[in-house]
Amino acid sequence: MSLETMMRKAVLSGVCAGLAWFSTAQAETTGPTEADLDRVFQQVLADPTNLDLAFEYAAIATALGDFEAAISSLERMLIYNPDLPRVQVELGVLYFRLGSYGAAKSYFEQALSAPDMPEPARQRVNEYLAQIERATSRHRLAYGFSAGLRYQSNANTAPETTVLFSDIPVQLDPSFRKEADVNVFVSGNLRHLYDFGGQNGDLMETNAGVYITRQFSVDDLDIIYGEVNTGPRVHVAPGSGITIRPYLSASYLMLSEDPYQGTIGGGARLSVPLNQQLSLGLEASGRYADYRSSGLRPTADNLDSREIAAEAELMFQPLDNLRLSSGAHGRFIDARADFQSYNEFGVRVTASFDILAPVSLTTGPSEWTFVLDTRGMTRDYDAPNTIVSTQSREEQEIRADAQMHVPLSANISLFSGVGWREVTSNIPNYAVENFTVMGGVSGRF
Repeated sequence: MSLETMMRKAVLSGVCAGLAWFSTAQAETTGPTEADLDRVFQQVLADPTNLDLAFEYAAIATALGDFEAAISSLERMLIYNPDLPRVQVELGVLYFRLGSYGAAKSYFEQALSAPDMPEPARQRVNEYLAQIERATSRHRLAYGFSAGLRYQSNANTAPETTVLFSDIPVQLDPSFRKEADVNVFVSGNLRHLYDFGGQNGDLMETNAGVYITRQFSVDDLDIIYGEVNTGPRVHVAPGSGITIRPYLSASYLMLSEDPYQGTIGGGARLSVPLNQQLSLGLEASGRYADYRSSGLRPTADNLDSREIAAEAELMFQPLDNLRLSSGAHGRFIDARADFQSYNEFGVRVTASFDILAPVSLTTGPSEWTFVLDTRGMTRDYDAPNTIVSTQSREEQEIRADAQMHVPLSANISLFSGVGWREVTSNIPNYAVENFTVMGGVSGRF
């Protein structure tokens, strides 16, 4: 047999196999029709006590999305025989899908009272009851975590080798020069919502987070950080979707197990939906930061400051799998030492998009998420630090980060990312460049 003949047969076999698969797929995906529903309905009218027909009618109606018709059929069955746990379970599921949690719970509890109910069905009912409890409770809780490893080319954020001392260029002591390092990190976040119970959907929102790192070499930069904010989220006008959230906030930071910074403050955020794809966020905040001096950082209390900040954010979702946001902010820091006081202005652009997983690590289809984030900032300081230079400090900072998230299950994902940060300054002591690579696992519940 010639090579050409073999290729033709292979192509023909492939086409036939493809046609056969397509035909099978079409047959499998062809569901019941309205004609099937009418046909079985006529049979139910002719024999209303036939439970098999009633079940068939309910199944077809459910497949067609006509839950009300399915419910009518099943409830009619209970008129003739009220002791049918299977029917009670199916009615509970249908009412659950309609969002009628009270009726669903009533039918589920009736089904559970049956002594001969199979254990798999009992477990299924209990799962639905747990979902109803979460959906109807005024308290809602969500939490997440991430953990992994991160490499930094400049873990101690050191400048280049030449710095200024009283405007005189000197060589930086080798013990203070930039050092690459790897750290292990873990973070966690928790959100609690309390529904006030009104028709507007107003609620109390509390967020808490913690972040911990341990360096392999530069252990004087080990971090323990925690923050919390809480406040009501209320609708400005019924039906407008506009909400405002005033809040109180606090945070605490430890470096190398020494207390370093504590803050307390508050603010407010206004969220305005402009249309189905576009929304605007406006936020203003203020806080007081208290720094603690230590043996490693003897002048940290010079950083004690009052901060006022404002931010505007525009969020746009042109496609289901594409989310864009851009923002601008201003920060005004009034520190105890004038040379630590500054004004900062910045912009950022973030894009997040999903693609169908080329290799799925879950049991079913999944999507990989990519996040690109870029930021630019400028800072102008109020006064010079004369120990370093007679010039006031001026800085420009650029950041770029890219991450990829690959789901392992509905709640657990792998992530990896790279990042770059560069600070340029008119004073070389504050010029910094750092490149990072990280990876780990995260969960959302």
